[in-house]
Amino acid sequence: MKEGKSAAESDDSNYEVGDSELENNNEENNNEDGEKKKKLDGGKRRKREKMHHTDCKARMAVKLIGDRWHVIFFALDHNHELVVKPSLKKFMRSHNSIPRQEKDFIALLHGCNLSTERIMQLMNEFYGSAQLVPYEATDVGNFRSNIRRTEKYKDMQETLDYFRELEHEDAEFFHKIKLDAEHRVESLFWFDGAARHAYIESYHDCVSFDATYMTNMYDMPFTPFIGINKHGQSFMLGCAFLRDEKTPSYTWLFETFLEAMKGKVPVSIITDQDAAMRCAIAHLFPNTNHRNCRWHIMDKFSGTIEPLLEGGEELEEDFKECMNHTVTPQEFEENWVAMKNKYGLHDNFHFQRLSDGFNAVLKKYVNPNMSVLHFVKQYQKIQDKCLVAQDGQDFRTDDRDGRRWSKYPIEKHASIVYTKNLFYRFSKEFGKTAEYDVKPEGEFQYWLVPNNKFVYGYGKWTYLVTAIEDEGSYYCECSKFDRDGVICCHIMKIMTRLGVKTIPNRYILKRWTQESVPEKENSNANTHVQADFIARGMLLNNRMTLWFTNLSTSFAGLAAEGCVSRETYDLMDSHIKMMCSGLNEIKKRKKPSRQRVRANAQPPRGDSGGGGPTNNPGAGALSDPVGQPPEVKSERP
Repeated sequence: MKEGKSAAESDDSNYEVGDSELENNNEENNNEDGEKKKKLDGGKRRKREKMHHTDCKARMAVKLIGDRWHVIFFALDHNHELVVKPSLKKFMRSHNSIPRQEKDFIALLHGCNLSTERIMQLMNEFYGSAQLVPYEATDVGNFRSNIRRTEKYKDMQETLDYFRELEHEDAEFFHKIKLDAEHRVESLFWFDGAARHAYIESYHDCVSFDATYMTNMYDMPFTPFIGINKHGQSFMLGCAFLRDEKTPSYTWLFETFLEAMKGKVPVSIITDQDAAMRCAIAHLFPNTNHRNCRWHIMDKFSGTIEPLLEGGEELEEDFKECMNHTVTPQEFEENWVAMKNKYGLHDNFHFQRLSDGFNAVLKKYVNPNMSVLHFVKQYQKIQDKCLVAQDGQDFRTDDRDGRRWSKYPIEKHASIVYTKNLFYRFSKEFGKTAEYDVKPEGEFQYWLVPNNKFVYGYGKWTYLVTAIEDEGSYYCECSKFDRDGVICCHIMKIMTRLGVKTIPNRYILKRWTQESVPEKENSNANTHVQADFIARGMLLNNRMTLWFTNLSTSFAGLAAEGCVSRETYDLMDSHIKMMCSGLNEIKKRKKPSRQRVRANAQPPRGDSGGGGPTNNPGAGALSDPVGQPPEVKSERP
């Protein structure tokens, strides 16, 4: 029989699934013309090629006799053309399976959110050529789809089990689940202990909350809480999945947030533009400074800005000057109207995307096809990445002297009180003091006039500083301290003019110091990393996968070299036989110990998670965790 193979798409979003396995948003609907639409998750129906049955009688039968295989029947006659090129055998269904060790490696790459295309590029490098890889991108895509389906069927129960593991490792880990009337999960919230402690101690002054990142495979919005640590680095405080983006869902979320944070309300919160979210924040955080994220404001109008900015460099310069360097709302409105009148833009002005921000970080780790469990585990990886970055800055902060732009005492004081990263920012800001001249205005006020046409970060504007030295009080209309928590170059200029040698305590925020988050009593410095993991290093299974990959790559190159001549072939063949003999000796030595282990082993336990598909969770809901009450929360005392 001559076998063919289906021509399914190899792209990640087009992985193959059977019709009986489609649930929720993966179902296909018929349109008015009776034609089937694409699946809502972006997939396509699999195209099947016809298989040609030729009733070929060629076959070979073998039998194990003693320790050798014997051919007991062989029929050579084929009634069809044979595949003669070895590189074509991977297109036959009987020859295109992925080796087990490579499946383990591909599963690791899948867990790192690599695309199928990228995985195939890596395998091509390992094999030395795309033609030598014994399977196609379609096979990798189908293998990954099997992983997703397995995760989906046991998703919620395994997520809860994983949360229990985290509770065992982290006594301060917090999670809460909201169920609907049919006991299906409609909202999920979790925070790790380190993030809770950091928020409560110092980082509650500013929180970013965004529900626009993406949804998961259940079409539930993913909503991370993001903070800024003492080094000025972004980190994830915690995350949630919501059933929808309506006021009741946000109200439940923010109430749960306050419960997790022991009632500590954020001083300022930055969000996207959402009316339902605004209502919930106004109700639960009435005294919090609520601001819309500038990135979202600009992104909202990204469609038509670029053609308008092509009107000339002067237009772009005026626009950025208006957006970045106006001080008061009244000043902004006046300059905005003046700019529109000058260029005839009026009410149709928009702006381009400035930055992908934390969204870009998330997209490297998660995608909409992921299950909740996969999202949660990827969240842990992002947290690990943030902790490594913070540890690096903590280590570098020990060298506090660093390089100073000048020898002024106030800058030396900054190098002592701030973390190293913040000191570098302070030092960079201090360097701008040379770009201003001072003009006194009365007894306590000074005009800071730029001696150049443009000062980076401040434009061409003149700023007024009020300084009452006896009280240690300084204020600049640029409001940098109110915005960033670090004094501006204008105040620094006046301080050095007045001979101030240290930064007043009121202008040193605890959150920017190395002592911003004090260690808890009886805490381990590596509470976020398991001690046994530090001791053993890489997991054995992962190490074996890495060994297999390295050996496969090396032997692929040796095989190519060994085929050059008879001499090289004989050399390779002799060494392979010696290695096989050595491996057999090792196996014989280890075999008795394995038998002793089996003799003492306990019977295997059943799978507590359950392997079958869950009940249909319905639109925007997850499976029902058996035995859970309508609302479940968990926190270790």
